[in-house]
Amino acid sequence: MRMLLTSNGIANPLIHDALVDLLGKPIADSRIVVVIDAILGFPGDSSTLVEHLEGLRSLGWAEFDVASLFAGPPTLVESRLRSADVILGYGGSNLWAAHAWHATGLAPVLAQLLEEKVYVGWSAGSMIFARSLGRWPEDFDDQEELEMFGLDSIAPAVPLFDWFFMGHRGADWMPTDADAWAARGAGRSRQPVWFLDDDSALLVRDSAADPVVVSSGHWRRFGPDGSVVDSR
Repeated sequence: MRMLLTSNGIANPLIHDALVDLLGKPIADSRIVVVIDAILGFPGDSSTLVEHLEGLRSLGWAEFDVASLFAGPPTLVESRLRSADVILGYGGSNLWAAHAWHATGLAPVLAQLLEEKVYVGWSAGSMIFARSLGRWPEDFDDQEELEMFGLDSIAPAVPLFDWFFMGHRGADWMPTDADAWAARGAGRSRQPVWFLDDDSALLVRDSAADPVVVSSGHWRRFGPDGSVVDSR
């Protein structure tokens, strides 16, 4: 397993180097497919998505593919996933992203590819592997997207972690009480929460072990009782 769960993509040299280490070869010799379903349901200006894609492309990949899980027969999408060295799950709605893997029948494919490929999560794309993802809307006061996308329930894309990932800590658009929100969610769900800023990421090689923090920024880890157990 080679996973790099980020808040804001390949945001700094430390995260870039961690990605190259996971790949075991230069980015110039590697192929990436960016799965963008998490953002596609939101209306309005897509300039940020375009800017992020251009930033990723500028890293110099041998092949740069952008895909939706719904873009054709599942066998066709699966072939695009299998042809890449890196699968990047882009940000947006963690709930819709998890749903998309199941609705297309590609969740079992992802489970297999996580043992073969490098997976990079970007915000919501980092959040879809919590075993207790179905509790997220209630425990973290986040019911709006369930209603927006007409979802009755949610299951993780692949159930891997007994903890939640949260990103964008300290971002200027986050609530001023975001730490209290994360702590409250940890306490309600009885699950640890990693709350990372945009210069931080989690490196996962074993889903049963604690992730390694890669960071030049600030982050907090909340215990299942909502207390802060580690931070920088």
